Amino acid sequence: MNLVKQRTELQKKVSRREAIKGLAVLTAGLGVGCTPLRIAMHLYPDEFDNQPERVDRVLRAFVATVIPGAPLDDPNLIRAFYDSYYPLAKCRNFFAADLCQRALNRFGTDDFERLAPEQRTGVIESGLSQSGTIGRVYTGAIFLTQIAFYAGIYDADRGCPLIGFDGRYRFRSVAQTSYPNPGSFLARARTADGNPS
Repeated sequence: MNLVKQRTELQKKVSRREAIKGLAVLTAGLGVGCTPLRIAMHLYPDEFDNQPERVDRVLRAFVATVIPGAPLDDPNLIRAFYDSYYPLAKCRNFFAADLCQRALNRFGTDDFERLAPEQRTGVIESGLSQSGTIGRVYTGAIFLTQIAFYAGIYDADRGCPLIGFDGRYRFRSVAQTSYPNPGSFLARARTADGNPS
């Protein structure tokens, strides 16, 4: 009986709305300080979930910054960010939002994709310098982008012309894979018949 009375008094002191408000404030506080929670709870602007074309532009600008000379119109340029095989696909929108927020903090505009290459480099360096999950996300994004681009993982036949990688092995003619006179590279025999004894 005593317990029921205490519960009723507690309910009178804290309304349901106030309890939910308190939990929301607590969750937001945790979300600001804990990056995985921020990603899982989608604590970033909704426009990055609702405008995939903006996310694409931001990610293409990121790749163009990390790999100077990368063709922006390549359909495979940002494919690794969408590939569910890699963990980065789960935080792709958060990553784009973080790039834009860092651009806003440093340069007064959240259009990361419109910044000069040097400015974009500064934004990326600020993300890399963070400890914890943010730094790992930035490091992983750079490595994944470079591996996907330079190794041609989505277009092995084409390879990567930027570094002279021809792509998947294809047999070339004997003239291209051997020397014209291979005997000239052999050592001379010590005896007339080639027998060492």
